[in-house]
Amino acid sequence: MKKSIKITKIILISFGCLAILFFTSLTIRKLSVVSDTKKINSTNFVVNYSGILESEAEAISKALELNYDRIRTELKDPKHEKISVFIYPNQNDFNKATGLINSKASGTSRGPLAFYLKYETWYNSILPQKMEKVAVHEFTHCVQLNILIQDALSKTENEKIADFDKKFEKEFEKEFEKNYPQWFWEAICDYEAGIVNNSSVNNGMKNKPTLKELNNSNQIYNVGYTIIEYFVSKYGKEKLSEFIKSYGNFEKTIGVSEKEFETKWQKFVEEKY
Repeated sequence: MKKSIKITKIILISFGCLAILFFTSLTIRKLSVVSDTKKINSTNFVVNYSGILESEAEAISKALELNYDRIRTELKDPKHEKISVFIYPNQNDFNKATGLINSKASGTSRGPLAFYLKYETWYNSILPQKMEKVAVHEFTHCVQLNILIQDALSKTENEKIADFDKKFEKEFEKEFEKNYPQWFWEAICDYEAGIVNNSSVNNGMKNKPTLKELNNSNQIYNVGYTIIEYFVSKYGKEKLSEFIKSYGNFEKTIGVSEKEFETKWQKFVEEKY
């Protein structure tokens, strides 16, 4: 009996210490974060942030610049204007800024020249969230959109830019929802950002999801990297830009059916992971 009481006391003291550590770290963080909106104006990005540490914003800015040329070269991205990045410290502020009601997202792109990030999680006063890869993921969405816009623009003759923008936005929304595969939209971003780990892949592949199933499943964030990893290993990075511009058309880009690609990708993952 005495032994069990002693163990209980030890457990309670341990939880108490953890609680003190958490709230102390949380308080220190609240006193240290930037309260007013600040900017980091680098070569290719303008990072706007508040409610996070200056060092965290600088880490994101540095990661974006380090990956900028590599990703644009790999995807054959045409000329790209400077991109604005907006970082918010919690889900509520992020949702208000983006208009995404009840969203739990950590990031979203807004065309080829802007994206938004939600930095803070409830536990990041002790375990800071590494947002550099999420930022690179969202930047890759901007690159995808720029490729599609510039490709469409190159096929347009004697049309005013304002008219083209309105027409493209309307047609893209319809085309994207109907034909552009959501799995590819996310998978290529995870690949370029290097977001992958074996346990997540194994968990995501338990039921051998099809590509169509991944269009409507969060498992795409667990296995997306491997789809592009297989694509690149088999067909080369030079085909990625073509695949984007074809709106994910397998036959047109690499000469195989979606089913054939899917079967070989699943085998690839099974053997490697």
